[in-house]
Amino acid sequence: MPIKISIPGGNGRMGRTLIKEIINSNNLELSNSSCLPNEKEIGLDLGTLVGINPINKKLTDNSLSIFENTDVIIDFTVPEATIFHVEKASFYNIPIVIGTTGFSKVEFHKIKSFSNKIPIVYSANFSIGIAIMKKILIDTTKNLGIDWEVEILEAHHNKKIDSPSGTALLLASSVALARNQDLDKIKKLSREGIVGKRQKGEIGFSVIRGGNVVGEHSVKYFNGDERLEINHIANDRSIFAKGAIRSAIWASKMKPGFFNLEDVLA
Repeated sequence: MPIKISIPGGNGRMGRTLIKEIINSNNLELSNSSCLPNEKEIGLDLGTLVGINPINKKLTDNSLSIFENTDVIIDFTVPEATIFHVEKASFYNIPIVIGTTGFSKVEFHKIKSFSNKIPIVYSANFSIGIAIMKKILIDTTKNLGIDWEVEILEAHHNKKIDSPSGTALLLASSVALARNQDLDKIKKLSREGIVGKRQKGEIGFSVIRGGNVVGEHSVKYFNGDERLEINHIANDRSIFAKGAIRSAIWASKMKPGFFNLEDVLA
């Protein structure tokens, strides 16, 4: 039996990518997809929506439709919507995979609280390459030590609403972990005016927004006349969709708990 997956935010960038990947898969079935009220795509066939043959299922503004006749939900929406989806998924006992970013600490804690009832897989980035990059950063940072200065540069399309990206923060957390640091205490999110010299141990962030950039992340280590860069470039959103779908298949077989992409890949 194919695994049935529902997609909230089906008319968004990631929503469309996920829908297309699921439709084109031989062992998956697209259950339902929803969007916000008054969106122009409401009523469109989901196949037509993503540029392929119709599948006789339509995009709806009924937010509860994604919990009908489904095995698992994949959510790449916005924090407020994701919290609603997690609450309902818990009520209906449906596993959920979350790729939404931009949560506050309170929101993230609330999401985790539902993992005692259902499997929840969360990642700020479902790229396999980013998962490997995190491991490389931990090893590299431990070898270089605290004297090497770290800066993170990230670039995304002009419609991304959170900054810095969840992935940039994810990578920074790997660096901080390797140094036994509290990221909240040493992250430098902006520099403007006369800010004084760079503080030892801080992690700086630079952000670019423009065009249709899918996602670029560079972690730069500086030490006097030497510089080391570790980069990741996403050329297509399908890499995130593939990782999220792999996580959804995995989550559909799991007991309640809070998991990440590394758990899925283990």
